[in-house]
Amino acid sequence: MLKGSLVLIFRNLTQRRLRSALTTLGVIIGIAAIVGMISATQGISTSISDQLEKLQGNKITVTPGGEGGFFGGTGAGELTEKDVDIISSIDGVQVAYGQVSTSALVTYGDETQGLSIVGIVPSDFERLDTLGIEVGRYLKDSDHLVAMIGNSVAYETYDRDVGIRKRISISGFEFQVIGILNKGGGAFLSTDSTVYILKDDMREIFQLSEDKVDSIVIGVEPDAIISEVADRISEELRRSHRVTEGNEDFTVITPEYIRDVVGQITGLLTVLLGGIAGISLIVGTIGITNIMYVTVSERTREIGVMKAIGSTNRDILFLFVLESGIISILGGIIGAVLGLALGQGLLFLSNAAIGSTAGSNVLNVGIVVMPELLIGVVALSFAVGVLAGYFPARKAAKLNPIEALRYE
Repeated sequence: MLKGSLVLIFRNLTQRRLRSALTTLGVIIGIAAIVGMISATQGISTSISDQLEKLQGNKITVTPGGEGGFFGGTGAGELTEKDVDIISSIDGVQVAYGQVSTSALVTYGDETQGLSIVGIVPSDFERLDTLGIEVGRYLKDSDHLVAMIGNSVAYETYDRDVGIRKRISISGFEFQVIGILNKGGGAFLSTDSTVYILKDDMREIFQLSEDKVDSIVIGVEPDAIISEVADRISEELRRSHRVTEGNEDFTVITPEYIRDVVGQITGLLTVLLGGIAGISLIVGTIGITNIMYVTVSERTREIGVMKAIGSTNRDILFLFVLESGIISILGGIIGAVLGLALGQGLLFLSNAAIGSTAGSNVLNVGIVVMPELLIGVVALSFAVGVLAGYFPARKAAKLNPIEALRYE
């Protein structure tokens, strides 16, 4: 029975090639859109997570404010040098230092640009830095009125390159550039566009509090488990700030925390974009249903002959449902392949567009090929085809054989 049904189905499909192709087109577009959007989104998620973890390294960062401080979280909170001392004494912490940050106008030659300025503890910064120096050297604790700049500041921000031993002016104070960091790109764009100076110099220039810090950077012992150290930091800071768990006025950021936050964001995007793409699949389902109704009308006499030679209603129902499912699964397979190409194309175009404006390959990533997604969408396309073909097939199965044989 199955073999005979398949022969009839493929004979019908080959005799009506154009119609079959147009019928599958809706499914192809829907599946391609779903696969393309999800694969591209997962590729972006993986790239962002990898780059942020590289930036974070084995470091923990504490920021003021409640949950989500690293990504613009809300809530009152303040970190001080006392917090730095508390964290430094925690088991598993190798080094901890507070840094201060602000934005200011930076003049080089006759050009002035607004840049991010970060005040650091040079010796601790050097121990924890993951980028490295391209030209020159790191800052030293004994330095005064010298600066280390990000790669974009050196080569892209101003019309003329800012090399080492060049002088820049920050809020009226002149600094000599003694080091240029390696280019980060991607999630490191903020680092590339930052000027680093000594924390003491920064407090003096901007008249900042001697006690307050904007973030605390913590290096973890090589044999320590980051999550356990982070838990100890949270516990000690809660005790010091006199807050309860869940009401923290600070955020402890670890590589795992970054993965979770990025995963949540891209997960929402995946659902949103997948839902939009799913509309195309619904349109394709309607198209298959419509075509199958037309097919039933055209093959009414053939159905009458099949019933006359002994085919049951169940046989007719099975034949047309199977035909609808095969049409849809073919569209699903083609759509899955095209979807991978679509996803990579979207990333390529996005990378080209952002790179042309930002001067950096922010999205220089590839799609994530997920076998479970490909298998799932092909199975989904078959299920959609079966569902779309059921009612036309039921109509075919209920035809009166005598009337069907008389049909012209």
